[in-house]
Formats: sequence, C-alpha cells, structure tokens
Amino acid sequence: MEKLFGGFFCINAIGKIEAGDDAKFREFLIRTTPPPRLTVYIDSIGGDVEAAIGIGRLIRDHWFSTSIGPYTLDHEQESFAILPRKHAVGTCASAATLVYLGGRLRYFPKDSVFGVHQFSFKDPSPNDVGRSQALSARIASYVHDMGISAGFLELSSATASTEIDKVGEEQLRQLGVITDGQTEAEWTVQARNHIMYVRGERDSLFGHHKVMLCYARGTGFLFWAVIESQGREDELTSFGLVEIVVNGEEIRIDISDRCARQIEGIYTNILSPITEDEARAIAFSESFGVQVRFSCEAEIFLGIAAMSTESGKEQLHTFFNTLCKDDPSVTPPSDADSPNAGKPPQ
Repeated sequence: MEKLFGGFFCINAIGKIEAGDDAKFREFLIRTTPPPRLTVYIDSIGGDVEAAIGIGRLIRDHWFSTSIGPYTLDHEQESFAILPRKHAVGTCASAATLVYLGGRLRYFPKDSVFGVHQFSFKDPSPNDVGRSQALSARIASYVHDMGISAGFLELSSATASTEIDKVGEEQLRQLGVITDGQTEAEWTVQARNHIMYVRGERDSLFGHHKVMLCYARGTGFLFWAVIESQGREDELTSFGLVEIVVNGEEIRIDISDRCARQIEGIYTNILSPITEDEARAIAFSESFGVQVRFSCEAEIFLGIAAMSTESGKEQLHTFFNTLCKDDPSVTPPSDADSPNAGKPPQ
C-alpha cells in the first residue's frame, strides 16, 4: 500500500566507517537506484577519513540530504497501510562529520551529538607524514567544495585526535554546517553565451533553484530563472500566469506574454526581457523570485519563492549601475517610485 502511494525512501548509515566503504556505498546506490532528495540518517563515531570523503561526495552527487540519528521501522507498532517508523537520538563524530557535510540540506534533530577533533592515522609512522599532509589537503578541498566555512577545519584542528569536542547547534549554524530545509542564497557575477548576469543560487526542499538579472547586448535587461522541475514540467510550461515577485510578494511583474519557457534536463528555464525600470526594482530589491500559477486567484504557486539579495547587494547594484542607460549614479527606488508597485506593469 505504501509503495502504491509513492513509497518512502531513506538511507541509514550506521556504525564505524571502514576503508572501502565508499566503494560499497557506490555499489549500493547502483543496485537500489534510490530517488534524489531523500535523507541519509547518520549514527557513527567515525572511522576511515578517505572513505568518509568518498561517501560524502556520493551523497552530494545524488542530491541527498543528511541528518543525525537512525530512522528505522518501529516493529512495536502495528499498521495496515503505512509502516510506522521511529527516529532515535544519534551521534555524528570524527570522520562521520565529513559524511554529514555531503548533504545538500543538513538537519540537526534535537539532542543530537556532533563531535570533532583532529584527523589522523590510527598508528602513524614517519613514512605516513607525506600521506598525512596529502590527506589534510584533500580534507580542506572537500570542505571547500561542500560550501562549508574554513572555520570548521579550525574548529576540528583545535581538539587533539585523542579527544572529542562536542559542538553545539548554534555554533554549527554560524559555520553553515546546519541548513535545515533551505540554504542561504549564494550570489555570483557570470557571463555565458554573450549574456552577463548576476545569479542567486539556493537549495531547498522544493529543489535547486537559480534567479538571474541579466544583460545582453542588443536586447537589454533580462530576467532568467532556472527551476528544478521535480516532475512538474507540464504545469511549469503550461500554467497561464508567470510573475516576477519582488520584496517578498510586494511587487508583481507579469511576464506571462513575453517570457519563453523551456525544459532542459531536470530544470525548467524561464527567460524574459524586462524594462530598465523593472531591472532597477530587481537590482535594488530585498528579494526576488518567480511564481507560476494557473490563474491570479490560485493561492498555490510553482517556481521560486523570493530569494534574499542580502549577500548579493553589491553585485546587483554595481551590475545595474554599470549597464543602465540613465545616469549611473542610481539610488534605490523608494516605495513611492517603484515601478508599478503592488500591481503588474501595464
């Protein structure tokens, strides 16, 4: 009955990490072909560092999330259709923390234990010095690739390999180790196919999403959104109303009749020309995204909830001021002079 309604998928990673476990994990994924976006539940005090890094990269490549503590079947309860499950408090320590970092989204259940220390070989010898240095470099590269602050390595190196430093939830959040159901937006300036753009990128329960303020020579300013479709390709390309939302949902810019929508792999692309005034509103916004709805009366939308521009203000402001045709000494628009504030443009 549970399979009939789509089933429930998760992976439990429990116990010591042994050398070669990353190869076993890869074989397991090939054999079971689990869907993306499931959660890997970790309960481990660590083990082999190289295997942990390998498992972490596989978790990231397969779009999995991570959490702490086993989530298993509850055989003490009876159920006709949906199998009861229970989550227990767990530990993620030493090399297991590297597995945890592999999650695109990373959860921290109440009372979880997260422990760090210096990474080292169990029985080091003089011949292991070079290998240890190479492993340290590999760990640093891995942590960087996972988008984690270098402060995580500083925290680990501050504790001797014979001890465990239990790190609290607040400190882990400050380091960006815990994300819960949504990561912070990351803003970059890029260029591709004769288009320059400022891109905001974010992972969430609803998918991997990007919003961009673009400029193309001969065309002018453009809005571009890349939405992980998650099986909603038909709705994303056929629903009649497409709106850029600015500052939460304070400003709505209707682009239904001027946008192009195209499927590319697991993503739906929405690209639309916008006016300079609309580009200004986006560049100086607190947040922006795109909503695709059946009609203006529909309360539920597909697309991208407005993404905070807090960490991308400098890029967005500079980008617009450099490319706008008006006086480059542009100041953020006030509520009074925002283009078509509160309603779609005419």
